[in-house]
Amino acid sequence: MSQVSPVNIVISEEPLLLQEACDELLTLARQAGVHQKEIFEVADKFNWNDVLADSGSLSLFSEVKLMDIRFAKVPNKEAQNALVDLAANASHENILLIRLPKLDKRQKSTKWFKSLSQGANVQEIWPPRPHEFVGWLKQRALQYQVNISQSALQLVAEQTEGNLLAADQMLKKLQLMHPEQQIELEQLEAVISDSAKYSVFLCIDEALAGKGARAVKMLHKFRQEAVAPISILVNLTREIDLCNQVSLAVVKGEAPMQALSKSFLWDSKKRLIVSAAQRLPAAVWQRLLARCAYLDRMVKGQEKGDVWNELELCLWMVSGQKIWGTASAG
Repeated sequence: MSQVSPVNIVISEEPLLLQEACDELLTLARQAGVHQKEIFEVADKFNWNDVLADSGSLSLFSEVKLMDIRFAKVPNKEAQNALVDLAANASHENILLIRLPKLDKRQKSTKWFKSLSQGANVQEIWPPRPHEFVGWLKQRALQYQVNISQSALQLVAEQTEGNLLAADQMLKKLQLMHPEQQIELEQLEAVISDSAKYSVFLCIDEALAGKGARAVKMLHKFRQEAVAPISILVNLTREIDLCNQVSLAVVKGEAPMQALSKSFLWDSKKRLIVSAAQRLPAAVWQRLLARCAYLDRMVKGQEKGDVWNELELCLWMVSGQKIWGTASAG
């Protein structure tokens, strides 16, 4: 197991880059003989005793084991102590992969993090800065063998506004639609004009990721382009319902990911939902769900009001902005 360190820490605020770095480590681990992987999604109420006990147990067949521990928020005191204990017992037969959100300079200088990271393989991955974004796109296009002109690449940058996941998906779509062809502005504009529904998904994902300003900016663009508000509301209602299910599961003492076990979602989307659900109390998610039912009646002309303003308020709420008062009705 010399290719993979016993303790591997990947830090990033960018979901795409975090996922890809971890995927590379997991590929190396499989090649080096890891046969058993366990995933732990850390929520506010998390039983670290089970994880510590699991770490200390030996496989019946002495298989190499990897524990993939994923944090949506910076670890609290209990989690910090548990991680230090886990790292102390890690070995080439009992490997740790710890996924962390962005840590500031003060957090990285704390005693627990210094202890955790000592001798570990630590990767801190930064997203490209605004002036680096087009260059990042160009490298990505080369990786996917997408032959795209500079002007078309600039338009991809403008349309995705620094959203790496959206940009990556756009390049993959171009790869499928125009293999081995030079992509100019004309071809790209045709793809973009056919992506209204796709853009709605991205808008809601931005809100789920806590990026309310970007989500609302996209919503304003939909209004200018006369996108039907019902297409936004239907998708927003579904995501809020998933967050509500997760939030209710946590109240019952269940693991948040358990609430999504029967949903046909990618792991990355499940983590996005769980992270969003933890921002607001269960009661607020229930009120948001009731509000969506109210907006449905508004769209159908059964209630009065400006549905676009209401959708904007919902996006701000989903992103973590507490806009409604405690006495607000649904």
